[in-house]
Amino acid sequence: MNEVTVSKSIQVRASEAWKVLSSFRNIEAISPIERSETTGEGAGAKRTCYMPDGAAIYETLNKVDNETMEMQYMINEGPFPITGYVSDVKVKALNENSCQVTWGCQFNADEAAVPAMVELFEGFYNVIIDSLEKSIQNQN
Repeated sequence: MNEVTVSKSIQVRASEAWKVLSSFRNIEAISPIERSETTGEGAGAKRTCYMPDGAAIYETLNKVDNETMEMQYMINEGPFPITGYVSDVKVKALNENSCQVTWGCQFNADEAAVPAMVELFEGFYNVIIDSLEKSIQNQN
């Protein structure tokens, strides 16, 4: 099992960051995803993310805990040479106007594919967290 974790402090309220992330909707507003479609609410919700090249990623929200601001989702099917992808997302308040977002995953892959997948996921999580901060700040 391979792991990737990105943890960053951002200058937005934890509740605002959590509201965006926990909805499991509109990921394209803060990521390289071109568009997404989500059906259902909370645990069990399904999301299909479409990459700019047209590739689709099919995800399921496994759990969402509003008290601890933690959620987990999995990729059921996608264009990546991986299996068993499970991602955990956590938001932790640092003070009234800042929070720490931790986005990580575990996955299986052939040894040759691991470095590229680690680079891809690290880059993706960094972009999402940075874009989340900018998006919320621009709304306020």
